[in-house]
Amino acid sequence: MSRADARRAYDAVVDASTRDAAAMERFAALATAPSAVARAAVEDVVDAVVGARPRAALVDVRSPGEHARGRVPKAVNAPLFSDDERAAVGTAYKTKGRGEALVLGMEAAAPRLDDVVEEARRAMEAVATTTTDDDREDDAVDVYVMCFRGGMRSSCVGWLLKERLRKARVFVVDGGYKAFRRWALERCGPKCGLPAPRVCVVGGRTGVGKTRALLALRAKGEQIIDLEGLANHAGSAFGWVGREPQPTSEHYSNLVACEWHALDASRWVFIEDEGPHVGRCSVDPLLFERMRNAPLVLRMVAPREVRLHTLVEDYATSELRSHPEWMPTMRESVDKLVKRLGGDRVREIREKLEAGDFTAVAEGLLEYYDGLYDKHLMSKRKDRRAARAANANASANDDACSVQSFTSSTTEEEARAGVVVDVNCVANASGGLDEDLLVRDVLCAVALFECEGPNDPERA
Repeated sequence: MSRADARRAYDAVVDASTRDAAAMERFAALATAPSAVARAAVEDVVDAVVGARPRAALVDVRSPGEHARGRVPKAVNAPLFSDDERAAVGTAYKTKGRGEALVLGMEAAAPRLDDVVEEARRAMEAVATTTTDDDREDDAVDVYVMCFRGGMRSSCVGWLLKERLRKARVFVVDGGYKAFRRWALERCGPKCGLPAPRVCVVGGRTGVGKTRALLALRAKGEQIIDLEGLANHAGSAFGWVGREPQPTSEHYSNLVACEWHALDASRWVFIEDEGPHVGRCSVDPLLFERMRNAPLVLRMVAPREVRLHTLVEDYATSELRSHPEWMPTMRESVDKLVKRLGGDRVREIREKLEAGDFTAVAEGLLEYYDGLYDKHLMSKRKDRRAARAANANASANDDACSVQSFTSSTTEEEARAGVVVDVNCVANASGGLDEDLLVRDVLCAVALFECEGPNDPERA
């Protein structure tokens, strides 16, 4: 069918007076033909769209509810149907047949088509302004279109964008979001024998500054996956205070998969020690297994004063306290601990909170959280302390590195395997965590681990 025939078929279906099942079938056959719009594999789409500097735009034409449950990061939602309209089209397909469903679908979509094109244009222009001439061979920008299965919705919109958008190379995502979701669920596991970065888990009790360590490492150019940052939750009963709402578990796993995919397999990746859930978000089971079998765990150890200072800085800054919902959410979080701490203890902590003695609040909670961490995280690694120290000098003029000791696991059946290294956290001039020194010591610990090698007989 010629391009002119295609345009006539399109005109027939957007015009309510000529729209019928036969016209819809003609246009559907045209839009979904193999030669109508090029197809793109999911992994190619992720490589082009997800990252610090996207090279392409991704237009997700699924309904708002579908998009909210889970999506490719940085995808732009330009829905053809509302959630109710999508449900009605699905019901019509089952009860009245494909032809009637196509007609009903176009009746709902036709008023939005210009908006969809405009949304795609804006997404394309945003990519064009963030890439340089060196990033592209010409002035054209790749635009990917995604629906749930890579079928009718994305194919029809892909054809329309190909007609309307100058300087756009348009592709339909092969298999749609369903294919992306399958890719995301598999990506953190063994994938076709592809090399993977070695995982270094950053652990330690509440308040030692694990997240601060990760962010400081990233600022120094190291690779991290910030599981708590992606989940908008600090991983405790207070983890939601002062944060945006959490993503769905489905979208969280999409975010984590894309972060993992972007890593350099030849380098270490640092990940905070977590349980299987961060707030309401479930950690990807394949990544969780990698964390449990990480070759190296850094157990941060900090003086109580540093921990209290860190907790107050993280949860009770003047900025956080100025928010009208801060105190109510803090009260609610304290009250959630009544089954664990008992009514009397919770009342004491509530009184300290109301009085503004936030250091006392943090101190009252440490006993609970220390026991929780030891029981549910570190105790699952049946460590046997080695008697030797692993101190090293960063240079002749530096103080001794704060790496304390190696610990090794000896039983293959243990829930967690690998070598544990204790790293001392020290205070800076203001009493908080000295992040620069901590980063130095973390990298020193990794370097020592690499120098000794996995076959060191002392670690067997």
